[in-house]
Amino acid sequence: MSFLSGLTYDSLTSSTSSSGSSTSSTTTSDDSTYETYMTLLLTTLQNQDPTDPEDVSDITDQLATFEQLELAEQNNALLSNLSESLTALQGVVDDSAAQAYLGTDVVAIGDTAPLEDGEAEWYYVLEDDAQSVTVTVTDEDGNVVYETTETGSEGSNNFIWDGTTDDGATLTSGTYTLSVSAVDSNGNSVDSEILMTGVVSALDLTGDEAVLYVNGVDVSISDVQGTQTVS
Repeated sequence: MSFLSGLTYDSLTSSTSSSGSSTSSTTTSDDSTYETYMTLLLTTLQNQDPTDPEDVSDITDQLATFEQLELAEQNNALLSNLSESLTALQGVVDDSAAQAYLGTDVVAIGDTAPLEDGEAEWYYVLEDDAQSVTVTVTDEDGNVVYETTETGSEGSNNFIWDGTTDDGATLTSGTYTLSVSAVDSNGNSVDSEILMTGVVSALDLTGDEAVLYVNGVDVSISDVQGTQTVS
């Protein structure tokens, strides 16, 4: 069997190479694989048996294989560089978008809101019409301070709490959390998502993703749904 027919990329890049009766261990980098092959090729041709010369088709096939491998390695390097560039560019885009939000009133995924000037505001979005929506407000310690039941429509529903508790007391400040449980006319659960709204007062651009400071709460830029109103 021809020596060249058994010479492959894997055999050259493995830690052990065999030639004739002697065996040596060597580590070959991808960058020198082609040069190693050419050296072995020339040595083989110089020492081939004149009565049984190497098959030219084997040489042609191996050269074509190495050219393809080199092109693949170059493409991988280009793709890696492109990926790094796109990641860096995305970071710049996110930071620019975050800076554009500074000072604006945003709507974002989140269930906490501050009670300020006698008002705390949320939106809840229903997947379908709901005959009964139980809306519960809890304080920072997890205590239920207010609960009510109302009907809800598919899409966005606005809920504003004036700080009045179930026992008639009036709260004036603090951060509160909203939870929603909705069912349709058949008693089936209706999926919901809660949104909070507020003005972006500060930014944190030090992490992998820009973070907005809204109503005393950290909000990832990916959770921002829009500005001013909910559609």
